[in-house]
Amino acid sequence: MKLLIIALITFCIADLFPQKVGDAYAININNIYLPLTRKGILADVNISPGGSTGQFGGNTFLFSGGFFLSGYSNGQLWANAVASATLVEDYLQGTYASGQNDPSAQLYKLSWQDWIDAVALGADFYDGDNDGIYNPVDLNGNNQWDPDEDHPDLLGDETIWCVYHDAVPSAQRRWNTVEPQGIEIRQTVFAYSNILPLQNIIFIRYRIMNTGMVADEMTDTYFGVWDDADLGDHTDDLAGSDTLFNVSYTYNDGEDAAYGNNPPCFSSKWLAGPVTYIPGWTFIDNNGNGKYDEGIDTPIDTADVHRGQLLGITRYPGAQNQKFSSSIDYLNGDLNLRDPDNKEEARNYLLGLNRIGEIPDPCTWAYGEVRGGVDCSQVNPFYWYSGDPVTNYGWINTYSTDQRQMQNIGPFTLEEGKEIEVFVAYVIGRDSNSVSSVIASKWNSWNAELLYILNFDTSYIVSVEELNTENNPSEYILYQNFPNPFNPSTKIKYSIPYVETRDRVSVQLKVFDILGKVVATLVNEEQGAGFYEIDFVANQLSSGIYFYQLKAGDFIQTNKMILLK
Repeated sequence: MKLLIIALITFCIADLFPQKVGDAYAININNIYLPLTRKGILADVNISPGGSTGQFGGNTFLFSGGFFLSGYSNGQLWANAVASATLVEDYLQGTYASGQNDPSAQLYKLSWQDWIDAVALGADFYDGDNDGIYNPVDLNGNNQWDPDEDHPDLLGDETIWCVYHDAVPSAQRRWNTVEPQGIEIRQTVFAYSNILPLQNIIFIRYRIMNTGMVADEMTDTYFGVWDDADLGDHTDDLAGSDTLFNVSYTYNDGEDAAYGNNPPCFSSKWLAGPVTYIPGWTFIDNNGNGKYDEGIDTPIDTADVHRGQLLGITRYPGAQNQKFSSSIDYLNGDLNLRDPDNKEEARNYLLGLNRIGEIPDPCTWAYGEVRGGVDCSQVNPFYWYSGDPVTNYGWINTYSTDQRQMQNIGPFTLEEGKEIEVFVAYVIGRDSNSVSSVIASKWNSWNAELLYILNFDTSYIVSVEELNTENNPSEYILYQNFPNPFNPSTKIKYSIPYVETRDRVSVQLKVFDILGKVVATLVNEEQGAGFYEIDFVANQLSSGIYFYQLKAGDFIQTNKMILLK
């Protein structure tokens, strides 16, 4: 009888959360529609009735998304990718152990029962009963998850998981000199609903593993987040990158036939790179063996891997999370910037070079211009179009066309059996015109990063639209200004919590220069509970580092910002 009751309970739960979804599925949440496959292809998937492409408000923003990956196995260069617009699809569903014909090698939505098969393929889960095994049993029969019960890895309000491996035979590849390397990638795509600042964001987690089939170590490895963004009409797109925000983005050159006079901006945002140990930089190598040895070497830095509210944060003393190493875009019609034809050309793009391995020169680059009095010889050539189109300052893309973009991270080593995790976000911003949409996209990118920093605790994510509403905050928070760096204006947000013993509190918000001199007083009054936003205009100040400080009652917090004219 007990077994029958458990079976009925689990059947009921499985009914509520059905959730193997086969070969392809479309996330359709908030403002974004994004189809995907179990082989890693994003957007370039035709699913009825929504059709193909990533869509925002019913119009296309992304034709195809995926990645490039390259390294050395036993001294031999290899490269593979999931980049359908470039005609490169090197991965098959499933793992090397189970094979592509494993019926469990499907896309999974979060569910209690079906997650047993996902766990067998390497998916995470919360081990509520601490036995090391995923047991999807509703112990108290309340038809909901409780903290002492096992649960799938919970990220987002809609979550899709799959695993794929690089088993496409070399003869069937565009880069047909590359053999399968024994690489598996576990991918999680998720999004949130009913949280306004997160409604234009899709999160993607890639966990990359070397199975050891070809080499114990794959050295000098680079990973590139690749996309073919099409903002409505694909022929009028411009590209940019922001090294401080760790984003690459595509925006329109003015009005667009599909979106009108205010087309959106689409960004790929790095949230976390691989955990990397660097002697002399992230740790002191006391025994001189070039590797971090816990208890022997002295950590200088610590890397974090954020796994969500259920699984917590894993910390790696002596390491750091890599930042993105280059940002490029390529376009057909130029012999030196067309689709890569082989592994060497793919590798060049991952290194921030052009197709034939040349370093771009911002001073003479045909598709961009260095503006605002910036010395073009001082512009970093590995981050293409790193200027700010809002202020028309720095290296700006001036040739609008159909562009494919990639932001890269590396080098790192893929050791046998050890996953390397990278975390990115697809972000859309839309404002009153194409250029101001860049600002909106960066603001949403900051919300994505803040959520990652908070380990996906959504309770602290606050939007401009929620300012001064009845939803009173629970604590004082001084948010990072945006944009940062800025010229000449930026926005500063803060929150004042509700306290029963008083209606209002004395609030001061001041800006200081690097010597501690007050250069601006933005707020000096009593304020009630709520969310506040202040515009700070620095027309009279010179470029440099400044500090802004919030004092409210006994609360004091100071943040740094950069004015760059």
